[in-house]
Amino acid sequence: MSEAAPGRLRLRRRRRGEQNGHPADTSTSRWPDGEPVVPPSNLGPEFDLRVGEALSRQQPPGEDREYDLVRDHFDVAHYLLQAPAVMADPEVDPVRHFLSQGPQAKFTPEANFSTDSYLKRQPERRQSSIHPYAAWLRDGRAAGEIGEPVMGTDKLARVLGISEEEVVRLLAERRSDVHKRLHHGKLGEMFAKAVEVEPLIGDLWPEIARPRMMPIPWLVVADQLSALHASQKALGFARGRVVVVVEDPADPLAARLVAALQVEVEAHEIVVVTTSTTVPTAATPPGVRRVDFARTAASLGPLMAQQVLVELLRSLCVDAIVGVGSRLLLEALTPYGRALRASERLYLGFTALERGPLGPETGTSARYFYRHVELVDGVLTDTAATAVRLVEDHQLPDHVAAKVRSVAEDATLAEIVGRLLAPHEEPADD
Repeated sequence: MSEAAPGRLRLRRRRRGEQNGHPADTSTSRWPDGEPVVPPSNLGPEFDLRVGEALSRQQPPGEDREYDLVRDHFDVAHYLLQAPAVMADPEVDPVRHFLSQGPQAKFTPEANFSTDSYLKRQPERRQSSIHPYAAWLRDGRAAGEIGEPVMGTDKLARVLGISEEEVVRLLAERRSDVHKRLHHGKLGEMFAKAVEVEPLIGDLWPEIARPRMMPIPWLVVADQLSALHASQKALGFARGRVVVVVEDPADPLAARLVAALQVEVEAHEIVVVTTSTTVPTAATPPGVRRVDFARTAASLGPLMAQQVLVELLRSLCVDAIVGVGSRLLLEALTPYGRALRASERLYLGFTALERGPLGPETGTSARYFYRHVELVDGVLTDTAATAVRLVEDHQLPDHVAAKVRSVAEDATLAEIVGRLLAPHEEPADD
């Protein structure tokens, strides 16, 4: 009889045992002679056999305290799904393989612990003579140290208004439930039937070792949620009437527009979002709500900041959005402009070009005006000369040129404010 035969025999005995009154639980137990018994899983008998072989080669208790501690919490099936080379070699002990990796361990010993994430939270553990997972099991877990695979649980806790420990507990409960359903429940049974129809689907079995748990499947999502929450918190979690997105609130065009809006609506109904990479020092009028988005979104890269800015603007449920010189908003309009305008009235403001140190005239209109003029509801300029130049330089047709208006005159500014505050209508298709 081959070495693998006893394992197969035990698997068959386990199935018969279940029919003869033995409990059909999903945990690994042992027969009286000490040989492990592996309950059948949705991954099939060959995988179950490999798990049983790995369990049978674990070293006896009492030889290595660190090994014993890790083995008692180690999920062999979970580990083999991540490590195809270990699964392919029946002579390798997964527990010993994991311990040999030390702090550089790539694969996780169980679904709810990651060595990499744990050491990012507790970098001092890298210098310990004991394996990080063993250190966490021995005293770190009781001390409140977190081994949750996904980073950003602290940020999600602030958003949800609960403790980080509670977030970690809820994520672990959900992840463990998903694992159980995939390995032994109907969910995995359905997946196994799909594999029978199309064997290539079986290549996705290893993915069940790392399911993405909402609402934070990745750290960047936690960063985005945190930035959006911090921005809304700065604004009092209340909607507005008009939001002005600007690099610096001292911008003359933005300041003139905010002053005109204050004549028509309460100050708190006006929102100013600053997007300068350095927090502007200029103040906004009393009562006008303001968030320095560069600060609340400091952990985000440029592309993620664009997405969160758009989400913030939509969440404010305003009557109109006016972007005045905000490069972040202007960049965001390229991927998100049509979606944003589908629900929001959208205006842009441009000031005159200025000659730069290298000779050519520069300004936001040089790069962004022609790109977005047909998308937005209107374009505001600081002077009549700027409006004329934008129309003539770009040879705009009459129906597009009509969108460009100078707010230098009080009457025109009052008319524009009236448009911004008018009941919202669905934008016409371009």
